Parts: sequence; C-alpha cells; structure tokens
Amino acid sequence: MNQMRGSRENLMSEDKFWEIIELSKADDPQDQLDNLVEQLSSMTADDIFGFDYQLDKHLEKSYHSDLWAAAYIVCGGCSDDAFDYFRAWLISKGRGVYENALENPDSLLEIFENMDERDFPENEEILYATLDAYEEATGKDDFYDVLDTFEDNFQIFEIELTWDEDDPKTLEAVCPKLFERYYDDPF
Repeated sequence: MNQMRGSRENLMSEDKFWEIIELSKADDPQDQLDNLVEQLSSMTADDIFGFDYQLDKHLEKSYHSDLWAAAYIVCGGCSDDAFDYFRAWLISKGRGVYENALENPDSLLEIFENMDERDFPENEEILYATLDAYEEATGKDDFYDVLDTFEDNFQIFEIELTWDEDDPKTLEAVCPKLFERYYDDPF
C-alpha cells in the first residue's frame, strides 16, 4: 500500500495553473486536450498532480446554483454530467472568463455571442488531461492509485438550486440577459 503524501495544494500555484490553461487554449476541445497533455507530460508527476488539484478546486468552486441556471438556459437543459462538462468548458476559457462568470453568470453572454452556433459550451476532454499526461510522462497506469495517496481529494456536494426548471421566471431572475437571448433558442 502506498504511503499517504499529504496535500496536493502546494504542488502548483493557481497562477501557474491559469498560465497552462491560457497556453493550451484552442477552438476544438480535443486540440486543447492535446495541448494540455503536451505541456503537462513534460513536467514532473507532482506538477501534474498539482494541476489536477487546481482543476478540482476550480470545478468545486464553480459548482453553484446561479452558474447551473446559466448552463440550463443556454444548453436547453443541463444534467449533472452536462454541468460538469460545462464547468470544464468554463475553465478552458481562461481565468478572466471563469472569474467573471462566477461573479455574474450573465457575463457569459458576450462569450456565447462570439461562439459559432455549431459549438457547444462543454469540454469533457479537459477532465482527462492529467490522467493522459501522467501516463505519458511516467509510462505507468497507476494515476488513481497515486491520487489516492494524497489527503485532499475532492467530493462534489449537493447544492440547493435557487431556481426551478419548471418555472422559467426563476431562471430569468438569475440570468436575465442569458434568459432573454437563449431560453427559447438554446445552443
């Protein structure tokens, strides 16, 4: 059995995480995954686990009702898994977009208006970047075994939604601009 290693928190700074995201940006989610894996696989295993910690932290931080309402409106509905992919997409857009959306989900209107209608605001691929990079960097397939040796693995907790999918007025109250533009014509 592997010995417990403590926290991943100090293995990578938040600034370094966002720098890596910025350098990886691509229009296609698969291209962004490839860019992330290329960057991360040239780093140490601890760097990869540090990036994974920051990704988990920002996924957890963005797990709130108002942002889910925005995803629900824009996507024409949003399951638990779809909300994970939406939040991964949000992170993939970079620090400024991410932080603005946390403060005010309606700030995403400008981002959506500049997206191609064939695009969809989700990026499941980014969730596999650390696993792929670790395997490429180490040649090993024990990522999750090593991850379990850290003490700070995240769990997504239940949130209480402040809106009701059966009552459009509650969605409009959370994100009036997104509601006006996308409720009747989602991606």
